Amino acid sequence: MIGVTSLAGIVIITLLYGFFSGVFIALPPVCFVRLTEDKSKVGTRMGMGFAFLGFGVLAGGPGGGRILGTDLPHLQWTELWVYGGTMAVGSGILLCVLRFWLSKGRLVAKI
Repeated sequence: MIGVTSLAGIVIITLLYGFFSGVFIALPPVCFVRLTEDKSKVGTRMGMGFAFLGFGVLAGGPGGGRILGTDLPHLQWTELWVYGGTMAVGSGILLCVLRFWLSKGRLVAKI
């Protein structure tokens, strides 16, 4: 979004975001079920996982609002997009580290 300067660019970004954002809601329960050996603990794992997700959502909204600022003519949109992108990349790196840890360093492994 930092480089988008036209209405067409905003529409394309919005469509892409709408298409790919559903995975953030649909994928965590699948991961919890797949990574839990004892299926009697799936509900507990989901509850704990979504509790941690809730902390991220709780921190993201006010944190993003603080970065954006309150001065209407001078809102800090670029800094807000950098904050969001940094958090997304950091999460992706943590997921990759977890995947390699669970597969004991193998690239192609069924976990």
